[in-house]
Parts: sequence; structure tokens; C-alpha cells
Amino acid sequence: MPYSTDTIYRVKKGPQSLGNTLGRLAVGLDFSVQRIAKATNATRQTVYNWLSGGEVMGAYRPNVERLINILQTAKTADEAWEAACREFNLQA
Repeated sequence: MPYSTDTIYRVKKGPQSLGNTLGRLAVGLDFSVQRIAKATNATRQTVYNWLSGGEVMGAYRPNVERLINILQTAKTADEAWEAACREFNLQA
């Protein structure tokens, strides 16, 4: 599901942060908030806060960093999801 215009705007205008980096990569691949939430074990609202520049708190940070690495190397959202499922031991 594509990101809303409002979300894309907030990601583009948000302060440079770990969450904003995640957002830029996710929007670029159209990697859904639902998948980010599942991979990082966060709520969708928490993910939206990150995408808008909110701080990624300590417990989530390692998973967010791992997911960023996956998104940086993936060519498609599906490829990224398959890699995330392997990395985080999730069912596709």
C-alpha cells in the first residue's frame, strides 16, 4: 500500500534521525509501516512517529538499524521483506 502524501511530506521534511532514515528508505521502496512494525516489534503508531523524526528508543534501536541495512541493499519491497523475515525469524 503506497504511503500517503502527508506521510511522504513528513518523511522528506523531518529532521535527520535514525527513524527518518528508515522512513526515507521505506518510502523509496514502498516498504509498508505494517512490515516495519512487525520486523521491529513496534506499533504502527510508533513507526509513524519515527518516520516523522521521533527518537528511536533504546530497545528498538538494534532492530531498526538491522532493518535499515536490509532496506539499503534491497532492490524491491518484496526482496526487503524476504530478507527481514530471515533476519528477524518472521513468517512471510
